[in-house]
Amino acid sequence: MKATLTRQEFQDALTAINTLTGARTTKPILACVKLTAEGQTLELCGTDGEAALRMIINNLNIETTGTVVVAAGRLLDIIRELPDTEIALEADARHCVVRGQGSEFKLYVQGTSDFPPLPEFDGGPDFVIDGLELHRMIALTVYAAARETSRYAINGVLWDKRAKRLYLVATDGRRLARTGGTLSASHSADFELIVPTKALTVFERVFLTPRGEEAMPIDVKVTPNQLLLRTPERTLSTTLVEGRFPKYDDVIPKESSKRARLPRAEFYTAVRQAALLTTEDSRAVRLSFSRDTLVISSRSPEQGEARLEVPIQYEGEPLDIGFNPTFLGDVLRAVPYSEVQIELHESFRPGVICGEDKSEFLYVLMPVSLAP
Repeated sequence: MKATLTRQEFQDALTAINTLTGARTTKPILACVKLTAEGQTLELCGTDGEAALRMIINNLNIETTGTVVVAAGRLLDIIRELPDTEIALEADARHCVVRGQGSEFKLYVQGTSDFPPLPEFDGGPDFVIDGLELHRMIALTVYAAARETSRYAINGVLWDKRAKRLYLVATDGRRLARTGGTLSASHSADFELIVPTKALTVFERVFLTPRGEEAMPIDVKVTPNQLLLRTPERTLSTTLVEGRFPKYDDVIPKESSKRARLPRAEFYTAVRQAALLTTEDSRAVRLSFSRDTLVISSRSPEQGEARLEVPIQYEGEPLDIGFNPTFLGDVLRAVPYSEVQIELHESFRPGVICGEDKSEFLYVLMPVSLAP
């Protein structure tokens, strides 16, 4: 293999691949990137054994075609340090050589037959969704997924396809985030599947809208145990989480007798400040709702007390309720709204945080005890 390519473009692609190969692994081959030069393109492939990523660099000067497998992290370190705008890449059965102006690096390679095969995106997509829309939906849900490995079925985000509508849902048993978006096209029946949070985090980092373009259509394909996402230059595949996701519709409160509308940024700041005087043993802030004011307070027996006020529009009887400030802060940091709504019923029942349209986004949060 022998090729000449732009250093920055190669670095960007390697950085994307390294989101998977950079993790610690007991299998050295999973820390490698497979480079395949053919025609005028260079294909980069990486996998951690569960998720896999293909990147395509087009319009290159390929003198000799071929395939090589080399340590991804080490190659990326070298490319980052080179000042050249263009670099030469050459490989044979033993070495991968990187050349710049006045510099040369020679890396030992791995056997191409040892590199695991990656899933193929065969045929047409099951549906198409705009990349910006999918980015928005992932950002609004992924933080609420469970982290405990013992609760494996909720260690991911549910994808619930209904006609030309896609819902993403995440929960850890103490809070639930749901968002909905419209599909650009649908070619399959409805389904539910659970996507690992790591794959969605990789998507957020790697699938970026090209400069100067307002849309980025994402082709999506579902197989019995895989989800594949594709654009012309990128393909991300991931195994699915096994198990049954909870019936999330049953968790969403059906009634509320109290509603508040308040500025998101001020609310978020007040929650963060009140959290400063909480402890691991008493991880709660008190929200006291009245007609035009929300009082957020906290108390730590060893450290002191905090009291903050936020102006609100409130309908209903006064109410005191406790929430985990971390869970409150997560949703207030994620939502893009200037104002949020909170719907409540009783101090011992879950509350709902949303914008104007619940079908676009809602967040269900279980209260916590305020007892000393």
